[in-house]
Amino acid sequence: METFIVYLDDKQYALQQIVPMMPAKGSESGPANWILIGCPPRLNRHTGRWLTHTAQKKWRQEWTLEATDALAHMLRDFGNTVSVRTVQGPLVEFTKQVKGEVGAARVVDARRPKLSVNLSPVTPDQPQEKSNWTLPGGVLAMSAFIVMASE
Repeated sequence: METFIVYLDDKQYALQQIVPMMPAKGSESGPANWILIGCPPRLNRHTGRWLTHTAQKKWRQEWTLEATDALAHMLRDFGNTVSVRTVQGPLVEFTKQVKGEVGAARVVDARRPKLSVNLSPVTPDQPQEKSNWTLPGGVLAMSAFIVMASE
């Protein structure tokens, strides 16, 4: 049985990435083991200050269950086994831990790319993409001022 480890942070984007990987119903490839790992967004410093560590952990788990619900149901409909986890700590270390538990597995990074944010790699050999769209705030403010002044 083939095992897939899928990192996701947006349910619609993850569905767009995973659906093409699914074999057609009735094909000769058997069911697979899917481990869906949710990467919830970070709480801002104001919210994080007022929530206890237990409340933050509970929120992260609820977010993960909500984000993986549709994908998990779809995978189960195809006869696959699905388990859901919430990421804890650095992604590379978490991937090593999960691979140690399940053995050989294919790692799928289905996280939505974000403008001006460099996503951390999920495996040590994953190429790190650098965003070329980062601009300092001062440059953006100055260009907005120039546009306003020219009108």
